[in-house]
Amino acid sequence: MSSAAVKPEASKVLDLAHLIWDRAIEDFDATYTEVAQAGFRALVMSQRRGPFDLLVPEQAREAGRRLEHLGLAVRACHGVETQPCDLSEADADAHAAMVTAHATLMENVAELGCRTYVVHLGAAPQDGNKEAAWGRVRKAVDELGTRAEALGVALALENGMQGYLATNNDLLSFVAEYDHPAVGICYDSGHAHIMEGAAVVLEAFSSYVVTAHLHDNDGTADQHLVPGQGTLEWQPVVEELARCPRLIHAEIEAANCTQWPPTTEVYSQEDLRARYLEILNLPGTGVLYR
Repeated sequence: MSSAAVKPEASKVLDLAHLIWDRAIEDFDATYTEVAQAGFRALVMSQRRGPFDLLVPEQAREAGRRLEHLGLAVRACHGVETQPCDLSEADADAHAAMVTAHATLMENVAELGCRTYVVHLGAAPQDGNKEAAWGRVRKAVDELGTRAEALGVALALENGMQGYLATNNDLLSFVAEYDHPAVGICYDSGHAHIMEGAAVVLEAFSSYVVTAHLHDNDGTADQHLVPGQGTLEWQPVVEELARCPRLIHAEIEAANCTQWPPTTEVYSQEDLRARYLEILNLPGTGVLYR
């Protein structure tokens, strides 16, 4: 039985959503035709996808039509990245514009079927005033969480690394205290591996994880490698993912391209999918990724 086949013991079926790392896609249709032919059905979008700016409703819809024609569905989105985008943005005007941009992009991708929307909290404040920075984060989440709930989308706050505003304990405490049905955590395996450890962080986050950015590294830098190209031990992570009650899907976040220097080997789309499914479809977890 192939790793993509349905296992009899699976009681939950989740999408494996694929992110094409390179935003400068030269031929949108050809790129995503290759993705579809490899067997993928779910995608991660970001604001810029080849010729399309998904902040523009008409362009988002056109991208969606082309993907649907290929049998591909938008299931996840990484938030705005081309302008001030961190929730802790200190400039008042930029903060307001950031919230508006995230809300617009979230609305546009929700129309395409997106179910999770990932945002970054931002770096540690230069003035050292973490309390004020967290106040700005809360203000943004107040607005974006309400909009996400109305759209049927989970707003996912991503865990960071050294130099970020939020430690993993900070993030966990914030989401637990905020206690909103549309606000959760995006677990980033690479970030966690560099910090306290991939499985340790996931176990702590478990109750609040709604999506997962899955990629590998050597434990020293955020290298966005394919699982197995780094030193992350995947079995305990996959077992812990199966115990996350709010997990909607998993996301490929390996760069897997020559434009990204840490890449040690570029996989074909078929081999990339097979590698992730081999890692994720662990017998006995009760979860099937497809």
